[in-house]
Amino acid sequence: MIKGKVKAGKVDCQAYAQTCQKAGIRAYPTVKFYFYERAKRNFQEEQINTRDAKAIAALINEKLETLQNQGKRNKDEL
Repeated sequence: MIKGKVKAGKVDCQAYAQTCQKAGIRAYPTVKFYFYERAKRNFQEEQINTRDAKAIAALINEKLETLQNQGKRNKDEL
């Protein structure tokens, strides 16, 4: 379950074509995971190539765990 761990949104690419073009969206629906790296002060994105809700949740949980572990390692290095 990812409820409360991430924020989700959707964009109408007909109404906001420039936003979708900047995001590299070429097909609909497209699912992307964006995350912020505090240490680098930069946003990263990863495309999710499945439409299955359970698979999307599993991939996001895996990515969140990886990011959390990286954050812990970075703190230990300081």
